[in-house]
Amino acid sequence: MKRIALVTGASRGIGRTTVEALAEGGFDVVGAARDPADVPRAARGFALDVTDDASVAAFARRVADELGGWHVLVNNAGVALDGFDAKVARRTLDVNLRGPIRVTGALRAHALEGAVIVNVSSGIGELSCLRPPLRARYASGELSEADLLELADRFVAEVADGTHAAAGWPSSAYAVSKVSLNAWTRWLAAELGDRARVNAVCPGWVRTDMGGPHASRGVDEGAASVVWAATLGPDGPTGGFFRDGARIEF
Repeated sequence: MKRIALVTGASRGIGRTTVEALAEGGFDVVGAARDPADVPRAARGFALDVTDDASVAAFARRVADELGGWHVLVNNAGVALDGFDAKVARRTLDVNLRGPIRVTGALRAHALEGAVIVNVSSGIGELSCLRPPLRARYASGELSEADLLELADRFVAEVADGTHAAAGWPSSAYAVSKVSLNAWTRWLAAELGDRARVNAVCPGWVRTDMGGPHASRGVDEGAASVVWAATLGPDGPTGGFFRDGARIEF
């Protein structure tokens, strides 16, 4: 039986290249996208909107019914929106943090032996983007999933009333979404224990629609970090943050 890999945000960029690399490596790959027709031919295309509970539930049912479960989940779907206001903050956190939480929560019961979860993050979300004492709270490793969702709501509310900077947040919804994703990665790794390897990966600044044409890395180089984490064996690390297969600071 081939190992089954699920990749969200599979229609372009890092996600598309990860799909193609995993398929070439012998995985049975499902590429999830809002329009499954945009998924590479190397994979099965399944419809998924990570911001829609009904879409996520339907995706999980299809994975269970047609595949019997999964071995690898790459939470890649993400946005980096122009501007900065409460609307941008809400949308960014909904896709980049709540999206992986929704998808992983719906799929947890269908994980097969040797499961691996990769959360595609960014160095922009390092803890240094926060000011004390907020930074210390995120660095503690004590924030639960519920705590992180509550903090995400607080950030949006404080952006709306103009108090976010005084509270220690950066004026970047993308940075907050990724520092939160990293904290959730640590929580999920501890929560799942030996049942799965869970890591966050920074692909670097990559020439994609999101990264722009002047980025320093090609998409193949960026996706290689994700593929490395997706193919970890049972003795591989968990609960870490990596770039190019090397651990980096949260």
